[in-house]
Amino acid sequence: MSIAIHHPDIRQSPPPLFTSAGGSRATSHLEQRHAPLLLSLVELDPREVVDGEMTEQGFLAADIVPVGPMREACPHCQGVALQLVLRHHHVKRSHLFCRVCTRCYDALDESGYSILTI
Repeated sequence: MSIAIHHPDIRQSPPPLFTSAGGSRATSHLEQRHAPLLLSLVELDPREVVDGEMTEQGFLAADIVPVGPMREACPHCQGVALQLVLRHHHVKRSHLFCRVCTRCYDALDESGYSILTI
């Protein structure tokens, strides 16, 4: 299982929030949301995510159009951004796809839940 780290955009922090009683800083929801998200990439069998047929040359499927590149890189191909593929027509399940090695991945959060099924 490969580990990928999602780094949020760097933004200037809002001014500190103080309570009226003790003057201690209150944690805002926005600050909690910008914490780095640790993702685990799990390789999927292409038959689980796309309608197709296994041949001697490999898995044969209809042309699938990804919606765009992600920040996560393929663990097998140095520096190649994974593409997000959403569930539509021949796609059974949303997944991440490497255009170089044609492997499919799911991205799991720290709790083990897929972040692509939200």
